[in-house]
Amino acid sequence: MRFLLTIMVLFVLPFAGYYTWRGIKSAMAARRADGDAGGDDDDATGLPPAPLQVLALVGAGLAITGILALALGGVLGGSGQTGQFHPPALEDGRLVPGRIDPPDDQ
Repeated sequence: MRFLLTIMVLFVLPFAGYYTWRGIKSAMAARRADGDAGGDDDDATGLPPAPLQVLALVGAGLAITGILALALGGVLGGSGQTGQFHPPALEDGRLVPGRIDPPDDQ
């Protein structure tokens, strides 16, 4: 269940981000139409348009968060399995599945 929920959240996030961006842009357009001063002067600075800057920062933040989550998940929430791993093998014409033998407590 947790796996499916993770996949669904990762699938929905880009759509949610897009609709949030569209809502912000339409609110800014409505504010500009009302006469408020809130223009973009990105052309004078040579920077890409504001949505690309925001998307680049959000993407970098998500990448860093994912790397940290993987690192911390391996350190803090490892599988907890110990022992000797034996991969699947072919013995006498039959497939013996892989297994983890418990450690020897000597």
